Amino acid sequence: MSYIDLSTTLRDWPYESEKISVRKILGTDGAVRIQMRVELGVVQMEATGRPDGTRPSGRDTLLTYHQERLARHVESNGTALGFSLSPQECYALRLEASLFYRRYVAYFVLEDYDRVVADTEHSLAILDLCRDHGMEQDDRAALEEFRPYIMMMHARGLSYQAMNDGQPASALAHVNRGIMRIRAFVHDQRGAEAVEQCEELRILRGLGRELSAKVPRNSQLVTRKALREAIAHERFEEAARLRDELKNQIGR
Repeated sequence: MSYIDLSTTLRDWPYESEKISVRKILGTDGAVRIQMRVELGVVQMEATGRPDGTRPSGRDTLLTYHQERLARHVESNGTALGFSLSPQECYALRLEASLFYRRYVAYFVLEDYDRVVADTEHSLAILDLCRDHGMEQDDRAALEEFRPYIMMMHARGLSYQAMNDGQPASALAHVNRGIMRIRAFVHDQRGAEAVEQCEELRILRGLGRELSAKVPRNSQLVTRKALREAIAHERFEEAARLRDELKNQIGR
């Protein structure tokens, strides 16, 4: 077995503590991979599937494996009641969520917003699965403190994706829906005072102000047009977000 000294790589790509340094590389097998410069070296991640490249129980991700288990349980029993995740299984899912966290942060820096959306949706699905089916209360609650951050990153990914597609009204709708969801969660879990102190809400409100300046003065007309187009093309989730945004505009 031969080992490679990384000194040249690290010298040519110095660590900068004030920013997140990320790049895409082409592997020796021709596959694209993501590298992140950290203080003591380089973290390398697969571009798709699990960031560490493993296939738990032959599946792309551990989440997929447990979702398939849950689906079989529901098919056999007609209900999700009785399905549970052991402390060890919840711990393994938390580790997977931490891997996806590294990658969606990397994709955000790379401005690959489609991948940010996909990876944050994966992380939120892990949170939902542990919350709904963890055997122990500690496991059901362990990841919930991170939900506002993941929801914020998901909203930002959707918003920037919409801006890249030339849809400022949809971008603003994504931000405002994210704000509503985070506000509702924080208020329910931590109380009204925590809502005012929530950093994720502060960031999204700032983004919302930036986007509002880019939406034409007749923003209601723009939003109504985007809503009609979304319905005509059966993009129903987008239509729901645009309806929420239209209500916000009317209420201003």
